[in-house]
Amino acid sequence: MIAFSRSILCGLLIGFPAIEVLGRSFTPEDLVQTNRFSGPVALSLDGTGIAYIKTQYSIEAKQQSTQLVIQSIGDQHHSSVVVTDHTADARPNPPHKSATDTDADIGKRKHLKASQPVWLGKDTLGFVTTDQATHESTLYSVHGSGRHWSKPHRMLTFPVPISDVHFSQASGVLAFTAEVYNGTNSLKDNAELDIENQERADSAQTYDELWVRHWDTFVTPKLPQIHAMRLDVGRDGLLVRKNKARNIIKDTVADGRLEVADSFTFSPDGRQVAFVAKQPGIDYAWRTTSYVYLADVDGSAAVPINDNGEGASSSPVFSHDGTKLAYLQMKSPTYEADRNQIKVYDFGSKSIVNVASNWDRSPSSILWFDEVTLLATYDDWGRHKLAKIDIGTGAVTPIIEEHSVGSMQRIPNTDKLLISYDAFDIPTDMYTVSISSGAVEQVSNLNPQLGNEIPLSSPEDLAFVGADNATIHGFMLHPPNFDAQKKYPLAYVIHGGPQSSFSDSWSTRWNLNVFAAAGFVTVAMDFQGSTGYGQDFTDAIRNQWGGKPYESLMLSLQQLLDAHLYIDRDRMVALGASYGGYMINWLNGHTDVFKAFVNHDGLFSLVSAYYSTDELYFTETENEGVPFDKEARENYERWSPERFVSEWKTPTLVIH
Repeated sequence: MIAFSRSILCGLLIGFPAIEVLGRSFTPEDLVQTNRFSGPVALSLDGTGIAYIKTQYSIEAKQQSTQLVIQSIGDQHHSSVVVTDHTADARPNPPHKSATDTDADIGKRKHLKASQPVWLGKDTLGFVTTDQATHESTLYSVHGSGRHWSKPHRMLTFPVPISDVHFSQASGVLAFTAEVYNGTNSLKDNAELDIENQERADSAQTYDELWVRHWDTFVTPKLPQIHAMRLDVGRDGLLVRKNKARNIIKDTVADGRLEVADSFTFSPDGRQVAFVAKQPGIDYAWRTTSYVYLADVDGSAAVPINDNGEGASSSPVFSHDGTKLAYLQMKSPTYEADRNQIKVYDFGSKSIVNVASNWDRSPSSILWFDEVTLLATYDDWGRHKLAKIDIGTGAVTPIIEEHSVGSMQRIPNTDKLLISYDAFDIPTDMYTVSISSGAVEQVSNLNPQLGNEIPLSSPEDLAFVGADNATIHGFMLHPPNFDAQKKYPLAYVIHGGPQSSFSDSWSTRWNLNVFAAAGFVTVAMDFQGSTGYGQDFTDAIRNQWGGKPYESLMLSLQQLLDAHLYIDRDRMVALGASYGGYMINWLNGHTDVFKAFVNHDGLFSLVSAYYSTDELYFTETENEGVPFDKEARENYERWSPERFVSEWKTPTLVIH
């Protein structure tokens, strides 16, 4: 990240006159060293406190530090750091050994790196550590209240890494995911197979179906599966294990790929979990189809509730009385940017109804507020908003319309939610929001220096006329100490996806404030293909990669320059990653108005990309066919930047 950020700035500044920025400014080093949340924030059972993992990277020390923090919701200025990287392992006497523990192993593991906080009781917090040498995961607990917490107590050790830990107070069931080999009966068996495979003389693997690789990881015989076990947590935080962990889905969806990122959720009584998994046996490279499954925690057969062959499912969540399950569903089985539609499954009638079916937005997450109201987060005109939805009428009522709402959890016995919230000039923190009034109150404050000692630029909305006379929305950030009587260079930033957007949110990667602080007027536009402007606008990029988006970007640029004379037309650069990098390559062959380009991971040849990608459904949908079909091949070649290399003349920093 450090080298990447510096490289971008160096590439932009080559050949540019000095840019004057007075006083302290936000630097790439500042961005790298901000405090961050790692993983989900755990809300206490009574809703009065939160627990989270805070990480920070130190450039000087060249390492990342980790802290487990417990904090009252009503007091952002005081928190308890209960575990750090140097917290000693306080083991019970005698220690409970795992199947692979030796006395030497116990003596070596002296410090804890906490992850995955989970409340095991009103005054008991659990967390997980994973030994990087043995790959064992251990569940620890701390017991206390307020600012007074015990030393970590070792509860259970698992012979394999575990993640996505949940605990149901109603049933006393601990559930988690672990990657296991098909057909194995226990976590111990998997650990032994891992050792056998590590001792093999080769790492050869036979594939008879796709995927072979997904993104940057080869597909292995191990698949993430949900495991469950019953625990009894005493008032003092000590634990009694009632049975061993068992794989509760292996007999029904063992060959389906669990959508770990979508997690799973307990029913209110803790007797079932709902989760999302790929349709077993499908061609994963060509279809996005996934189902919502229900599985009993005792390991009874998991059953899909929506095995109708549609597209990707996500975000399953039980109603508070356990009579309904809401989830999101795409219709197309080959289009990953299709609109998410809200579905509600009724356990009594086993029927599924659509909610707010005429709402032309695509929610990314949902949550029950009461038995007749759902809450949803969604992209809308450059913000990631929060709204409540009446499941009977489908009426959508916005609650938060500024900045970006991330995760959300209902605070018990109140009308409030705990949310993550951020903006271009507001780093991510936890807040509460009242559903009735919309009032937002800050809970955490991980980076008080930002916006105080280190100023950040606030965004200004832009709207121009683009291709097809569509309104093209975007944002502009000015440098510190901006003076409209002076001339400033322009950083024209192009988002990836392409079906995404530049929303008013904090980024630890392409952070627009880094460019603004370096002295650039920084502009990011949402062209055709962007989300948050209706599904037709999102779909308008299909078979138009170098068409309508390019036209809208260039029309917007001209209108920007006409309206803002302080932008120096002789000092303009364009930057982009992924699809944004593709557009940089396309710009290089079609315009000479920019002095420099930055291309991060941009496609060069759409034909070549087809034969190297693992997600064939993506490129076949975007280009309306396969390149070995004569008609479709014309689409691939029409929009390939490679065809216009003879026109390239602008210096480009390529990052790949």
